[in-house]
Amino acid sequence: MIVRLLLFVFILCISAPVNGQSSISGQISSDDRTSLAFANVLLHNAPDSTFVKGSITDMDGRYIFEEVANGSYYISASMVGFESKASEVFQIDNGQSFEVPTITLIEGLALDEVVVKSTKSLFVQKIDRMVINVESSILSSGSSALEILERSPGVIVNRQNNEISLIGKSGVVILINGRNSNMPQSSIIQLLEGMGSDNIETIELITTPPANFDAEGNAGFVNVVLKENPEIGLNGSYSISGGYGNGSTTSDNISFNYRFSKFNLFGTYSFLRNGQGQIITFRRSSLNEQNELESLNTISTRDPVRRNHNLRLGFDYEISSKTIVGALLNGYDNQWTMDAINSSKALPRATSAELINTELNQWRHFSGNVNLKHNFNKNKTLTIDLDYLYYNNENPTDYTNRIFDSQGSLEGEEFIKSDKSTPINFVVAKTDFSNTLSEKLAIEIGAKATFSDFDNAVSASNLIDDVFEEDLTLTNTSNLNENIFAAYTSLDFQLSDKTSLKTGLRYEHTDTEVTTQTEGTVVDRNFGTFFPTAFISHKINDSLNYNFAYSKRIRRPTINNLAPFVIFIDPTSFITGNPSLRPSISNSIKFDLNYKRNLITLQYGIIKEGISGFQPRFDGDTDRLLFESTNIDKITVFSLTLGLPLRFSSWWEIQNNLVYINTKVENRIDDLNLLFKQNTFRAFSSQTFRILKNLTSELSVNYYGPNLFASTKTEGTYALNAGLQIDFGDTGGRLRFNVNDIWDSLEFTGNTIIPEQNINTSNTFNMSNRTFLLTYSRTFGNKKLKASRDRTTGADDERRRVN
Repeated sequence: MIVRLLLFVFILCISAPVNGQSSISGQISSDDRTSLAFANVLLHNAPDSTFVKGSITDMDGRYIFEEVANGSYYISASMVGFESKASEVFQIDNGQSFEVPTITLIEGLALDEVVVKSTKSLFVQKIDRMVINVESSILSSGSSALEILERSPGVIVNRQNNEISLIGKSGVVILINGRNSNMPQSSIIQLLEGMGSDNIETIELITTPPANFDAEGNAGFVNVVLKENPEIGLNGSYSISGGYGNGSTTSDNISFNYRFSKFNLFGTYSFLRNGQGQIITFRRSSLNEQNELESLNTISTRDPVRRNHNLRLGFDYEISSKTIVGALLNGYDNQWTMDAINSSKALPRATSAELINTELNQWRHFSGNVNLKHNFNKNKTLTIDLDYLYYNNENPTDYTNRIFDSQGSLEGEEFIKSDKSTPINFVVAKTDFSNTLSEKLAIEIGAKATFSDFDNAVSASNLIDDVFEEDLTLTNTSNLNENIFAAYTSLDFQLSDKTSLKTGLRYEHTDTEVTTQTEGTVVDRNFGTFFPTAFISHKINDSLNYNFAYSKRIRRPTINNLAPFVIFIDPTSFITGNPSLRPSISNSIKFDLNYKRNLITLQYGIIKEGISGFQPRFDGDTDRLLFESTNIDKITVFSLTLGLPLRFSSWWEIQNNLVYINTKVENRIDDLNLLFKQNTFRAFSSQTFRILKNLTSELSVNYYGPNLFASTKTEGTYALNAGLQIDFGDTGGRLRFNVNDIWDSLEFTGNTIIPEQNINTSNTFNMSNRTFLLTYSRTFGNKKLKASRDRTTGADDERRRVN
């Protein structure tokens, strides 16, 4: 009822100005008071400078705009040989005929070269996605892609379980330039942390993907679009960033593009190092066999160093005017090392333990792509992609565990070492054909085959009498073989000048087998599923339009979750995998209403067999607390998103995004019915101030309300950020200074309380710090040449599955 009332009030408010229609007229003259015929006249909305209508002056230099809705506007006028000029802002009310004061254009504008500069809106809503223009935010400079996502509407980065959720739903697929990263969530987090914002053009939030996207991902896609040098010849850009906040950080990148004749060579390289400290607190309590309450509190003081190298190199060759062939190579070496001291205290026994660990987590990746694109004519296009992807993860860790009695005396000491080695392979073949049959109908069809395998060896051993002996309960080897075959068709209809429809149907057949050394075959699935999608967009008038979308999705267990692994938190608590995870299916509907730059989005989704990470399970036989990914019977999510940009003047703009999420989790464990509910509110506000012509500043605040991840409820938190930018022009580059998390307040606390299962945990993750960043960026080379080809590949939807 409340939601319907809010929607009614919102529509009423935005519809009221449409009813009263007015006219606007005026005259354009030169500086000698001569009327200017055939001058260009544009009508703009004052709050956001968007174009409303256009006209030219008559022989007397006059113009008129009829049937103008209520609101505030301004007029801009231009003519060849004259300097352009704009009127003052004026207000139009019901039935008013407004005369704009005469606009005088000054003659003498040189016509050597015209350079058009504009500032893109920070958030732009399209029919199936929201686009975040990274360069439009000063605070993005020197930040990582992960930090930008954390400040994006509807996105929640849960570092507790290395998971990203979108509009309240987990299972987000991360794309890089439209290509699926096929990495584990933990490694995706690491990759995004190592990806500098100065090499990112846009981030797209795709909550209801069309049929040409893989059906993988319950929550949709987050597509990180890297900068493809917009020119050819020899040109490029570079950025250098350095900062400090409880440790040093740097993020540097360079990109280039070189074209000669029919050959185009392009590439990017980036480097990141982050050495900022972290603190994590684990608290748990349980009843022992005597029904007495026991608790264990652990504080993990971590000294991590993240070092990431990323390289991308490709070329295109024009065989003919209709055919282009290309190759693309990607690679990275992402290394994360950490020294940590985990101090634990048990009550009421007052015993304590100290677990010292040294960890190396290194991901190496290489991929190659061969691509052919052929245009039969301007309406028919065929693309073929062949991809090979290789990943390798090495994760050795050494633990020293010391046990102390209630008096603080050392009772015992043990040495543990664990290791994990996971090589992963993907082979992908994909073809797409598109044909524009008429101005009102276009069709797209495609097929795809993916072949993947991995070997995962996990071991843990204890030092006994100077010899390391394997702990067989924590040692295992697993193998996965998975084949996915898919085909889709998609139709675009232009039903009228104001209404468009896009429908699609995708079929995917999956054959998965997972075997382990200790249990034999633990997964043997062979199934096929249809995934329909539908989008409709209707334009009511120049200011008001709506979109409706439906999609069915699947989320397959990530590879790391299927593969056994072990990470010790303290002697009796650790994180592990779950080979018995099952795929989950979701159905989602979404409604968008756009009025000028204002947006309201309603979304409702049901997820069956939802996969949720970092869920606690207490093993009473071993007195161990396990954190693992599990299937949840049913998750229902409703969300309401408001985008409310404001422009008070030409020097002060505000972007507001408000998100409300209602989540209901239903699960049955051991004949026990569990129900969790949560109302979540999230707010983002960014204010941009143009102090001088080349000097701007930005202030933003993020508020994350209490949220629900399956059985875990997180507490609210917030962050305040500020930035200052100096633009030295095309030849001088840009200098930015940012302070992120000014109050050092951003931390996440998750609580899980299930008395029926003897579970009561509370974990706090302080993974970020107040950080001061200084960034310099600049472009170089020829700026007047043709652009390079936008490249995606057939493996775009595979890269996430590495997890």
